[in-house]
Amino acid sequence: MAVRQLEVPAVLRRAWGDEAADAFAVWLTSVLEERAISRDEYRQILSRLDILEHDMADLKADVQELRGEISELRKEMNERFDRMNERFDRMNERFDQMYHQMVVQTRWFIGALVVIGTVISALLAIAQFVR
Repeated sequence: MAVRQLEVPAVLRRAWGDEAADAFAVWLTSVLEERAISRDEYRQILSRLDILEHDMADLKADVQELRGEISELRKEMNERFDRMNERFDRMNERFDQMYHQMVVQTRWFIGALVVIGTVISALLAIAQFVR
């Protein structure tokens, strides 16, 4: 990029003299050539920044939407786990009831066997005495 020679104000020319003012103008021109950009380059950079800003806004919206979906998914999974826990609780209650029924039936069975054994023993004892 070519920067034209800068015009040094008249006040500086009178204070510094023509030679110092021209040297300053040359030095400042070279600094500007090294570090400055043209208006077209500045506009290109601004347009690229606008594109990046737009893309970042889209990404932000997408991330927020994804977070919302993940939140809904977590909520749905928690509800399903709660329903599964309720089912397991009902199954545990059924197993407890079955266990209780098995204990009751076992006690009745053993009691019946004892009664039958006692009756048979009594009948055998009676048969022994009758003979």
